Amino acid sequence: MKYFIAAMGILSIFIVTYINFYPDKVKDLIDKYIYKKEYIIAKANDYYLENNYEYLQNYTDDVKNKDELLNYIYYVINTGSDYADGECAKEYTDCVKDLSMLANDEAKLSLINNFVHPYNSFKTISFTYNERGEFSLIIEHMYSDEEITEINYVVENKVNELINDTMSSEDKIKTIHDYVINTTEYDTLKTKNINDETYKSNTAYGVLIQGYGICSGYSDAISIFLNKLGIKNYKISNDTHIWNLIYLNGVWVHLDATWDDPISEFNENRDTYFLIDYDELLELDDDTHYFDKTIYKEAY
Repeated sequence: MKYFIAAMGILSIFIVTYINFYPDKVKDLIDKYIYKKEYIIAKANDYYLENNYEYLQNYTDDVKNKDELLNYIYYVINTGSDYADGECAKEYTDCVKDLSMLANDEAKLSLINNFVHPYNSFKTISFTYNERGEFSLIIEHMYSDEEITEINYVVENKVNELINDTMSSEDKIKTIHDYVINTTEYDTLKTKNINDETYKSNTAYGVLIQGYGICSGYSDAISIFLNKLGIKNYKISNDTHIWNLIYLNGVWVHLDATWDDPISEFNENRDTYFLIDYDELLELDDDTHYFDKTIYKEAY
């Protein structure tokens, strides 16, 4: 027994000494074995877009600064995941502070939806995180599986019916643009009461299934068709309006199917906002198509 007690005493001295001289290694062991949990990695679905922009890029490594944190969150949302974990590198000492600020910045987070496929855009997003810089994202998506199935049925049929390989990209876009505005009525009920639920007009479901839309529904519908056709695009928005930005023939151009429907005195021929550049957009001077140039850097 005395040998056992002596051995335990020596072991205790060793443990205390190890803790005093190697605190970081002890913390790593605690994190690995005591706080251990299954690490969930975001997995890309069929609507993941490999697009990188000046404002956002897909990022998958350990997060080392605020920009990489935002880019990692963009990547997770872009994959269509419902849940994913992330981790900040040890040298990123402001990680918890930045996580807290971003988790409470609904406006900044909502902008990410403009850069992903509409099916992967979120309705709600929440975070959990700890002092070790480990964090998790929990995402509720804007579109249900049933809605996606119904929309895809329409999109597949219309692409097969209206589009052929002899058409130029511009002709394909024009065909989709015309189809959307010819089959959609602007939802005045939603503009009178944003909480009106008669139609899901804020989504492509309202536009393509129910025939009613507001600007977010129009722009989602256009984006879904463009992604189906393999045409690079994203949405551009301000506090009152949203429309599409499209990469065509090496340049970025604007398309606003909502105002081409038309609902505005600025539109003379239903093509006023069809594939126009930034200078043409400015000349219209409609007080609606303003945007943050630090975010939508391709738009001007």
